Amino acid sequence: MTTNDTGDWRDLFDVALFEPNRVKLRKRIEHARHAINDRLEVLMKLQSESGRDMSERIALNDALTTLTELHKIVYDRKPGAHVGREGGRAAS
Repeated sequence: MTTNDTGDWRDLFDVALFEPNRVKLRKRIEHARHAINDRLEVLMKLQSESGRDMSERIALNDALTTLTELHKIVYDRKPGAHVGREGGRAAS
């Protein structure tokens, strides 16, 4: 998989964000992270200071943060913890 094209990482990121299957989600997050890191490496090698590249670096870092948070929400949450109907408090 080549990740020199800016669209590749974005597509993989979108697929991960909207994957409803928990089993498939972990792999989708992994693929998206890999593509994002590959793209960051390419941009680092270019060492371009253009506004477009700077904007993409920001987007890449934001995407990595989002994937990390998604992983935490789905996989690091304590099983059995959910929000009840009574005042929005957590019920276990």
